[in-house]
Amino acid sequence: MTDNHFIKNPHLEGDDFLWTGNSIGILLIHGFKATTAEVRPLAKKLHDAGYTVSGPLLPGHGTHPDDLNRATWRMWVERVKQSYEKLSAQCHNIYVGGESMGGLLTLELARQHPEINGLFLFAPAIKVKNLWQANILWPFVKYLKNEDKDDGLPWKGYNVTPVKAAAELHKLQKHVQRRLAEINQPVAIFTGEHDRTIAPDSAQFILENIGSQVKHHHHMGASGHCVILDQERDQIAKHVQALIETGFTAPDSPSE
Repeated sequence: MTDNHFIKNPHLEGDDFLWTGNSIGILLIHGFKATTAEVRPLAKKLHDAGYTVSGPLLPGHGTHPDDLNRATWRMWVERVKQSYEKLSAQCHNIYVGGESMGGLLTLELARQHPEINGLFLFAPAIKVKNLWQANILWPFVKYLKNEDKDDGLPWKGYNVTPVKAAAELHKLQKHVQRRLAEINQPVAIFTGEHDRTIAPDSAQFILENIGSQVKHHHHMGASGHCVILDQERDQIAKHVQALIETGFTAPDSPSE
């Protein structure tokens, strides 16, 4: 059951969606504590451009923090795989993108499905300061209060951090870190100058360890952690569309 007391911006749409378009499919995965409201603005722009776009609501999200504390990282991976399989049944080429934890799930899905055409990582949570502490705290603390200031972005999700779920996120993070070399698809990473969630060297860590030969890094100078909702979201959408249209051969430098 949804408990609006624990949800920021409960009025926003945050459920699963699948918007049919052409034979190019794009799977967009939201982040930890969030809902599909996080990826919908980008999804709408891509759907308006003609693509088929899907966004799954991950287990434990959008209802009550207790539900997230009961979820495991493998449940999140399985939900993403189900959405991918449904999308691949109607699309010939598929690109996958994820925000924060969604970036980790993007990488894991790509490892399991090398036929995926390209990856978009938006502020990927590959390194997060003090996340490991959740492994110690969760038997004693159910939630932690979010310390983020209200940035006014149209973000829907929990206003507390379920600690046992954070420990699951840490497990997922370590799992993906150890397997980056197995991932070979073209990848584009988008980070924000004012991101206070992921470690500053997160993108570099991925770029140095992933098996991909084609790598792009866009550093957005005016954005925070949720880059796909922040003030440079339109630029990001244009970058994403250009890379899809050119098969990741759009002019770019390895790092910006």
